[in-house]
Amino acid sequence: MIKKLLLIFTTVLTINLNSQTVSTFSFNVNGTAPIGLTTALDAAAQRWTKHISINIPIKVNLFFVNSSLLPFSAITLANGRTNFVGAPITNHIYPTALANQLAGLELNPGEYDMDIYVNLATNYYFGTGKPTTSQSDFISTIMHEIGHGLGFYSSGYVNSTNIGSFGNVPASALAPITTSFPWHGQDGFPSIYDKYIIKQSQNNLVGLAPNNTSTLGDSIKFRTNYFKGPVYANASNGGNPIKLSGGTGAFTLGVDLLHIHPTICGTIMSYCWGNGDTVRKPAAWEMGILREIGWNPSTVGITENYAENHFNLYPNPAQDFVDISGENIESVEFYTIHGQLIKTETFTNNLNYIKLPISELNEGIYFIRINDRNAQSAFSRKLLINRR
Repeated sequence: MIKKLLLIFTTVLTINLNSQTVSTFSFNVNGTAPIGLTTALDAAAQRWTKHISINIPIKVNLFFVNSSLLPFSAITLANGRTNFVGAPITNHIYPTALANQLAGLELNPGEYDMDIYVNLATNYYFGTGKPTTSQSDFISTIMHEIGHGLGFYSSGYVNSTNIGSFGNVPASALAPITTSFPWHGQDGFPSIYDKYIIKQSQNNLVGLAPNNTSTLGDSIKFRTNYFKGPVYANASNGGNPIKLSGGTGAFTLGVDLLHIHPTICGTIMSYCWGNGDTVRKPAAWEMGILREIGWNPSTVGITENYAENHFNLYPNPAQDFVDISGENIESVEFYTIHGQLIKTETFTNNLNYIKLPISELNEGIYFIRINDRNAQSAFSRKLLINRR
């Protein structure tokens, strides 16, 4: 039925959404845009742009269907690339939205980074306020679906005969949905996200059993799954692996592995929200996962005009130390010009003055952000380190 619906979608609307001077998202809308769609897409794109650094625009292909017979309210299929120039880890599928950022160029010209299907049989709220208890918030939904295209994406699969695999998802398993780009689910590789999935035994799910075997099928289906990230993800979750969906003894494609566990609320990539709820900001552990697979945090919003009267930073340019004065200083963060957090200092006392050593940092331009303990003020500016 969905294929018949797509035949009548002849109107195409292209929406380019800008953050500052860089176009970060473009949306190709197939069909008649619902009232309020552009505003909702802009809100979702701006929220993601505040959290991840986007230098190569992300191209989203958006389809609207309307059928109560379809088993989803929205679903995302992500494009991917493996072993591209600049890939940090070989033999793993990176979503092209991320691969393009890592390569510093568009690896998939003429192709979208993700296809998102939205079922209008769901009673969506397209506003920026609060939906009623009978409405599903579209901004939260589209942020969730974009999250899959950014990297909450697994190539794990268990077929009807219990054969488990990574990188062997047949196109027929997606029916009646199809992709506008060549399907990479059968490339034979796990996704970069899959690399960090573990079981309760602490064993990595990838490699726990041979690919294309019932043993791997059982490993995917049974017992709890976790995302264990040694650098960012665990640290974002109190030092603990992040509990994922699945492991209940059955396998559902598009649900298991690639979501935060449904018992964890206040998080975009979980099912622990519904009608009347809004979840429009990635949780700390979601940002930890994205950083673990390769995303850099965004520098959008790091400006020089926050709480100018609360904090002072000097000297600037600096050499080996920087002096900071203010009220109730809680933490100081150093970012590269590409948005990578490279140094954090946290203080337990209510300090009004600190002298920070920076001799380990190379010469160059950094963004420095100072936060107060009451989360009422933040002060950010560029810092030049020059030892000449």
